[in-house]
Amino acid sequence: MLAFAETMNWKFLDHGTAPLRQPEFRDLWIANFLSNLGTIMHGAAAAWMMTTLTHSPLLIGLVQTAASLPAFLLGVAGGALTDLVNRRRLLVGAQLWMMATAGLMAAMAWSGRMKPVELLVLLVLLGLGSAIHLPGWQTLLQDLVTRDKAAAAVSLNSISFNLARSVGPAIGGFLVGAFGAAWVFALNAVSFVAVLAGLRRVPGHLVPPSRGRATPGAVARSLAEGWDFVRRSPVLGGILVRTGWFMVTGSGIWALLPVVARDQLRTDAGGYGLLLSAFGVGSVTGAVFIPWLRRRFPVEPTVALCLGVFSASVLGMGFVRILPLAMAAMFAAGLFWIVVAVNHNVSVQQCAPDWVRGRAISIYLMIFQGALAAGSWISGWLAEHAGLRAAIVAAACLSAAGMLLIPRFPLAAPVPPEGPTLS
Repeated sequence: MLAFAETMNWKFLDHGTAPLRQPEFRDLWIANFLSNLGTIMHGAAAAWMMTTLTHSPLLIGLVQTAASLPAFLLGVAGGALTDLVNRRRLLVGAQLWMMATAGLMAAMAWSGRMKPVELLVLLVLLGLGSAIHLPGWQTLLQDLVTRDKAAAAVSLNSISFNLARSVGPAIGGFLVGAFGAAWVFALNAVSFVAVLAGLRRVPGHLVPPSRGRATPGAVARSLAEGWDFVRRSPVLGGILVRTGWFMVTGSGIWALLPVVARDQLRTDAGGYGLLLSAFGVGSVTGAVFIPWLRRRFPVEPTVALCLGVFSASVLGMGFVRILPLAMAAMFAAGLFWIVVAVNHNVSVQQCAPDWVRGRAISIYLMIFQGALAAGSWISGWLAEHAGLRAAIVAAACLSAAGMLLIPRFPLAAPVPPEGPTLS
């Protein structure tokens, strides 16, 4: 063990946390963590609330679909806006929209008028704000760092989200049990204030100026440029294929986790929160090591190994009956899932020059969120018609089959030249 520690050299943490030395990045990172904490608590509360409103696995699975579908439908438009207008103003508008929607959800829950359909509709409305926020947020973070720190910035962004996922579900589950889902929705609304404050402190010279007005014609031309770039890129399309397969097959465990907690493990909202927290702790652990892994080991074998172990962890969730064992499986799933997901994300950004980066990220997020929505719906439908275990086993086996895509669609790619074309 000592020899391993000496070989690894813990200075890798200095490289991985380098963006945090920049005050602007650090302020946004902290603000994003607080907002993510509210969002994760909100998601856990909404999923568990649905289990109290219906026994249908399909409707429970649709909670994740409703949250992810807007990013699939409108994410590319969000990327086009990101490349056209002032990114900080765009993000402020998205934060205000999500704050208002979360507040409305709290009011509906407090009044006792929340039904399954109303819950799904409000989650879609919340997702609309997220569809605009995500490409703008990832692009703004890249504006604050140099290209050599891109992987570290993506990893830190993932760490922020997964730190929140480590503690948020457990806190959310406790608050739902003690005070009700309405309080969690209200806390999420307040959490957006942190991001608004962080955005206000970003110096104007670090935000690229607007390239034009966001007219329908300008957005359409921007979208056409983005799609043309993806079509002509020799590598980006393959990365998107791998991302889509990974999320369609891997999303089943999230969609079905409330049913696993309620019916298979016989636990309550607190136990469900612990399962989500275990996944988050694993994701944070994996994200910390990603910059070091990328420097010391070839990317493709690392991703293949992590994909295989993730699939095995999902398979285990179909058979465990004890909460601590299920938490261990979720920890392993999070640990290896994050390595696959971040390497996909970094490869997309390495393929995209600055002039089209927002649209490239938005197309990636569209595939990511669309596959997440589709996979959640498919898993819920399969669990309702073939049983919970069959749905989980199918998800695990199909996820492992994604390793067959690795030779055909490589991740590594050189940074393309700047300019409006690839030639």
